[in-house]
Amino acid sequence: DRDVTGVQTCALPISPGETVMLGQRPAQAALAVTAGVTRFETGPDAAGGGYDLVVEAAGTTGAVLTALAAARRGGTVLLLGLPPHGATAAVPVDDLVNNDLTIRASFGYTSQAWRDVVRLLNAGRLGLGFLVTHRFPLGEWAAALDTLRSPDPADPRGKVLLTLD
Repeated sequence: DRDVTGVQTCALPISPGETVMLGQRPAQAALAVTAGVTRFETGPDAAGGGYDLVVEAAGTTGAVLTALAAARRGGTVLLLGLPPHGATAAVPVDDLVNNDLTIRASFGYTSQAWRDVVRLLNAGRLGLGFLVTHRFPLGEWAAALDTLRSPDPADPRGKVLLTLD
């Protein structure tokens, strides 16, 4: 798919009614919309709750608790973010049981999942190049790390790529 600016967008193999992303920097809203997000919010209250599926990809214990609270009764929470080793979160277990939540977590993917993604990429159904917003030659690795460590709140930084030019 292409939007009016000619930027290739991410065509998902599913069609959810609404996709809401909770982010930290308003400058990333345009990247989120290009990725197919219906609504981008920077606060949990604004993002709301009652979702069928919540994907946590930030990798903080606070984000895990926010994700658990955002799922509807009977919903699923997918934990993809990687918190620091040994990090713990005080989870109200009775809420998990009473809300009949399904919690799935994954750090790796099966070889079949990789084949599926490669097939979608090769078929042109996933155009993810727009997510790379910064490119640095390998010799400028320190500048690339600085970009990751201290993002400018007004910068719509997505992924940072080191090139072998």
